[in-house]
Amino acid sequence: MHEKRRESTLGAWIKQIALIVVVTVAVSVLVIQTYDIVDRSMEPTFDRQGNRVIVFLTPYLLGSIPDYGDIIIIDSRVERQRTIMDRFIESPLPALFIQQKRDHMWVKRVIGLPGDNLEFIMGSVYRNGELLPEVYIKNKMASEHAPVVVPDGFVYVLGDNRNHSSDSRQIGPVPLVNIQGRVVLRFLPLSKITTY
Repeated sequence: MHEKRRESTLGAWIKQIALIVVVTVAVSVLVIQTYDIVDRSMEPTFDRQGNRVIVFLTPYLLGSIPDYGDIIIIDSRVERQRTIMDRFIESPLPALFIQQKRDHMWVKRVIGLPGDNLEFIMGSVYRNGELLPEVYIKNKMASEHAPVVVPDGFVYVLGDNRNHSSDSRQIGPVPLVNIQGRVVLRFLPLSKITTY
């Protein structure tokens, strides 16, 4: 009698643990994730001193388009088609077990949306003929770049540290499907907690 009760209790515990794991993975694939920002491409917004952010995923899974100035995480491998399996493998818990590197996931700022005409003149960005007041950048661009019209289904992204950033100037406009999510909160270091 006691053995059956123990087996029943053990089975209930195993089911609860399995349910917790499934829900945790589902949330990290479909709702929120955390990312470490360890490079200097987004200075001064994020420095290299252990910045950790929370990224909201759901709007882009449902087809939303980001706004100007949003800080987003992108898959920089723009030449390949992303799948739901990419989202699963790159989410924190599976990535931990699979030992999947996320070097191709970049944090950048949205500068251009579909249909925008972007020009780069004397280190500044002009969108549809108007100079962008970019108070968040570290420095102006040191080199000139050809104008670009952002195609439908794409966004144009730049790092805030313009002279030390790989971004749309190198890989071109980013397909909307390559947007992993939007940065909503920096929670580390604790002295720099910020919402975006």
